[in-house]
Amino acid sequence: MSPRTSKQFDRIRQEKKELIMETALELFAENGYHATSISQIAKKAGISKGLTYNYFESKKEILDKLITHGFDSIFESFDLNHDSVLTEEEFIHFIRENFRLLRENLKHWKLFFSLLLQPSVSDNFSKDYAEKGAPMFQMLFSFLKSQGSIDPEGDLMVLSAMLEGAFLYLIVAPEVFPMKIMEEKVINSISRLISTENNSTSKL
Repeated sequence: MSPRTSKQFDRIRQEKKELIMETALELFAENGYHATSISQIAKKAGISKGLTYNYFESKKEILDKLITHGFDSIFESFDLNHDSVLTEEEFIHFIRENFRLLRENLKHWKLFFSLLLQPSVSDNFSKDYAEKGAPMFQMLFSFLKSQGSIDPEGDLMVLSAMLEGAFLYLIVAPEVFPMKIMEEKVINSISRLISTENNSTSKL
């Protein structure tokens, strides 16, 4: 058997890190972040506690990586050409991509949002979310303004509430409304809002 290459070692290391993170997410969501120990995570993941510390310095680092990974996954499809200018096509694409993420791994996102709702976690997340999300919210604000919104700040609140509410609703009770129908309803509602703003401006 030939020795492993550095690329193979990197792949194995990444797979182990992902295993630890997914295991931790499950335990954090089910038992609570503070009630879960590194030993419990290692045991459920089927690896030694010492090896776990080779990948993560602490339980807090695992939590931080989980939140960062979740945030990056949600906003990965935002402003695809990275020109800091959001178009209607890019915004609709962003919404569809997030529904796709939800659809393809509902269990993961159910655990993720359950983790975020824990008081000890949500406080830290709110600060990170406000900081990391600031550029995206600014682009959305500018996008709404460019579409003729006379209240871009208020419309941004409405859009955020609509999207986050839809995702939480589908995570908590996915059997009530089919996800594909919810996706189209949300997109149609947003399109109507944008269209209404355009029409209102044209009449001024």
